[in-house]
Amino acid sequence: MKNRFRKPKKAVPAKPDGKIDMFFTSLDNLIRSKISSNIQLELIFAVAFCLVLAFLAYNITFNMTRKVTLDQSISYERGIDDISSSADDIAERMLNDLRYKEEEEITDEMRENARYASENNPNAKQFNLNKAMENLIQDFSRTSTLKVVVTDLNGDILYKTENVMETSLDIFSVIKSAYDIDYYRPEQLEEQSASELIFVYPMNFLKNDIYLVIKDTPVADIQTTPTYSYNSSLAIFIGFLFFISGFLILTKNKMDYIQELSNTVHIISTGDLKYAAPVKGNDELTNLAKSINVMARDIDERIEEERHLEKTKQELITNVSHDLRTPLTSIIGYLGLAQSQKISAKQKDEYIDIAYSKSERLKELINELFEYTKLQSPDNKPNFTAVNLVDLLDQLIEEMIPMAEERGLSITKSVVKKDIFLQADVPQIVRLFENLISNAIKYSYTSDPILLSVLGIDASGYVTISIENTIDEISDEEISKMFERFYRLEKSRSSETGGSGLGLAISEGIVHLHEGKIYARKINEQRIAITVKLPVLSNP
Repeated sequence: MKNRFRKPKKAVPAKPDGKIDMFFTSLDNLIRSKISSNIQLELIFAVAFCLVLAFLAYNITFNMTRKVTLDQSISYERGIDDISSSADDIAERMLNDLRYKEEEEITDEMRENARYASENNPNAKQFNLNKAMENLIQDFSRTSTLKVVVTDLNGDILYKTENVMETSLDIFSVIKSAYDIDYYRPEQLEEQSASELIFVYPMNFLKNDIYLVIKDTPVADIQTTPTYSYNSSLAIFIGFLFFISGFLILTKNKMDYIQELSNTVHIISTGDLKYAAPVKGNDELTNLAKSINVMARDIDERIEEERHLEKTKQELITNVSHDLRTPLTSIIGYLGLAQSQKISAKQKDEYIDIAYSKSERLKELINELFEYTKLQSPDNKPNFTAVNLVDLLDQLIEEMIPMAEERGLSITKSVVKKDIFLQADVPQIVRLFENLISNAIKYSYTSDPILLSVLGIDASGYVTISIENTIDEISDEEISKMFERFYRLEKSRSSETGGSGLGLAISEGIVHLHEGKIYARKINEQRIAITVKLPVLSNP
């Protein structure tokens, strides 16, 4: 049961990471980001990892295939070393032990190099030869095989261990046997039993010249030598197999991604430009996928643009053929009638006048068609100069007043600011406003004035010009189509009541050439306005 009165434990705040931890964390993130964004580094990392994996697999397989063969042989080396070591130890003790020297013979160097703790003990000193030799013989009779003999210069035995039976030695033969190298040849020691080893030390011991002779027969030793054999071919094969397997596993995602990109390029090459390459990761393959998508999108847009241009071209040819054929047919017809001998001179003149007016109409249509195609051409390079828009419109209105008066109309101008300068191609700007004012005159439904307004400059640096006139019935759909080529408000497309259908299309092309905007809107049921926005020149 919980204790309701027990105070709850305070939460221990987590310790912030130290600077070293933060450094290594940021370094790890940097390395990971660099490797993941560079295929070359990814391949280097994959190869290095696979080499380590292959090395480990090679070593494990190499050790697992190890076979041990034990070779046994008889050796006397250890026995010889033991006998030699004992002999040297006896001789060194007899020569260097301070217990067997007179006090005046002992130097400081001898005391520093003393081997036994009892050497400097006066009570342990043995200056009697017999006593000293008995002690040595007793000390070195620890084995039953080692024979220690002390002789005089003639070979007579002075002292010996109990296992020595001789009473005298031929000292010269002993010395010769001691230095016979055949005893130390390994091949003879292995082929047959080793002979007795003899060590002879001539020395002056307690002021007496003696020979120390040590004999013994080395004991045979059976040595077991292991011989190792390995299956290195299998180890290399396993290591190579691990390297290939690891490399395939590490690079599988990249290989699959490359295959996806290859399939994408194949699909796009068949004409499916809407198909998009998958974008994965953040390396060069990702950039390649993005480039493929951009390329496909650009090609698709260009193809669509070419299709649109081809369609436009066909429509243009069809419309031009219709509009040119109609007046040309009339011209041919009236000229044919004028050639008839059955008509009067008056009728002949009338037919010629009609044919001439039709020719003028045909010329006008051809000029407008030429103007339109010129604007659509990419080689059309306008000649921009600074021009005062208000002054240009004043001059143009003066030129258009007679045309308006013929139809019983007047043109009213409204200007907010007088000096407004444009960077414009003057002939084209003149053509633009000629088209708009002439259209307003031609299509005005009542005798109400045509209003041309310069509304001033907005915050984006554009001046707005509006041309208003009265209208009959017009739908919103008809307004949206007003700037299409060869479109006339008259349903019959009669060139007698309407224009060529290129005027507003030419106007739109001029406005776009000057990086402006043009559109039409209904003010009310009786009036319509065409608005033009053009960029002004900031420093005229």
